Amino acid sequence: MDGQMVDVLVVGAGPVGLTLACALADNGVSVRIVDKRDEWSRLSKAMTLTPRTLECFHMLGVARRCLADGILSQRMHHHTERGRTIAVTDLAELDGAYPGLLHLSQHQTITILVDALAERGVTVERGVELRDLHAVDDHYVGTVAEAGGGAGTVAARFVVGTDGSHSRVRETLGLRFDGAEQDETFIMADIEMTGHLPDPEDRHAYYLDEGTTLFILPIDGRSFRLVSTCRTPATEADEDFVLRRFRTLLRTVGLDRITLGDPFWVTRFNPRQFLADDFRRDGVFLAGDAAHVQSPIGAQGLNTGIQDAINLAWKLGQVVRGESDAASLDSYHAERYPVARQLFAYNNLIAERVFGRNRLKRRLLRYQNYLLRLPRWHARELDKVSQFRVGYPAAQTPGSPLRAGLRMPDCDLVTLDGERFDLLREAGARRHVALLFADRAEPAVTLPGGIAAFVVHERTTPHQRHRRPADQRALVDVAGRWRRRVGLQPGSTVLVRPDGHVAAVATPESREALDSYLRVFRSTPLGTVSSSRRSARSAA
Repeated sequence: MDGQMVDVLVVGAGPVGLTLACALADNGVSVRIVDKRDEWSRLSKAMTLTPRTLECFHMLGVARRCLADGILSQRMHHHTERGRTIAVTDLAELDGAYPGLLHLSQHQTITILVDALAERGVTVERGVELRDLHAVDDHYVGTVAEAGGGAGTVAARFVVGTDGSHSRVRETLGLRFDGAEQDETFIMADIEMTGHLPDPEDRHAYYLDEGTTLFILPIDGRSFRLVSTCRTPATEADEDFVLRRFRTLLRTVGLDRITLGDPFWVTRFNPRQFLADDFRRDGVFLAGDAAHVQSPIGAQGLNTGIQDAINLAWKLGQVVRGESDAASLDSYHAERYPVARQLFAYNNLIAERVFGRNRLKRRLLRYQNYLLRLPRWHARELDKVSQFRVGYPAAQTPGSPLRAGLRMPDCDLVTLDGERFDLLREAGARRHVALLFADRAEPAVTLPGGIAAFVVHERTTPHQRHRRPADQRALVDVAGRWRRRVGLQPGSTVLVRPDGHVAAVATPESREALDSYLRVFRSTPLGTVSSSRRSARSAA
């Protein structure tokens, strides 16, 4: 097991660890990834991927594979106990390429990511368990045990624990992991269903008067996931009890024509929410369930972990490449810890709505489902469900509605050949992208080397030869529609982070926000990019 020191050791090869390893490899970082399990479970487990997670997978080039194997549910139907539709959450109103929640078994997600990692020349080392971790000078040495009885060490400059709720990495750091277990018992079954279910590719939620909810999620067109709650202790709710309970709930909501087949997974448990007190200790980091265990009620736990990985990967990449100093890594905890805490509060609110024991409070919260008929309320709910609302504290950019730290809105720019500009793939969780919106003054903008800088021209069509930009990598904002939609002035510069969030916006009057950001995250020499010409180095 001993070998040459690597830049990053990833402990845990679930979806979060695999995502991190892929992104690190794309950053040119040497990485080893180990997992104590000989093989992964073939069960569905966490199977909902949000639009924001699909955008993260798009950056890594794996989103299309996920879409091919899953079902993208565009709508969530909210029903009363008697089957009357309260409202519909329609993700088609989101901007971006992924207008839905993707249902894909966790085993399939892992398989896709393992294949993607292998294409990058990295193999998961299974049956390798971390026993201890020590700091030695400027790196870490991990003691590991192998499945065959062997032992060895692994040396790495940085270590990331993505090894789940019982994280050995977290234990070696001595970090607290505080939280609580809920009293309500969750029951779930992945099972074949026959009979008539309206809109079988959508998600359905039936709010029962007794104080529970029945959720129905499609898996593959024949099989569905049923989710509900009960007040029978999990230790007393065997498989027969769970299936009887679901048959009763289906009859109660008027779906008595549905017949349940044999289940291929039945589980019952008490949801837990736990949070580590720090996501970073010097050169060791926590991500996913090792850092925060979320209730499954909001279906955002796995997604939050994947976004941890994307947030961390590019920052480690910049430090390893010498483009940023190690102090910039402080931003990982500063940005991701509040996200996890906010998600706890969001999950608790949903729990009160779904199965809260205070009847009056539960009814008031369920009334909010009717408010989804209002456009503004519906838009707010979409931001939460999609995770597009996730952002990092920053000041409002003067003169623009774009807020630093928030997700970059879908970018309707095209190349000179008329092809859609793929901003997410250009960033790829590995480099910053600058969009320089040209005006007549042609101002020069100073940017560090290594940033992919594109000059954006306003033209009525990208195909017109008259006054065609000389730089073939220039972009076109047709009639300036996108610039006006986001409220930018001509001559502005938008810097986008490698993870697809807005880094900063410079206006013709002020570039203070841009300079402030670059002082923290970029330490490479500056070069000059004109709004009429793109430097060769920034094209790299």
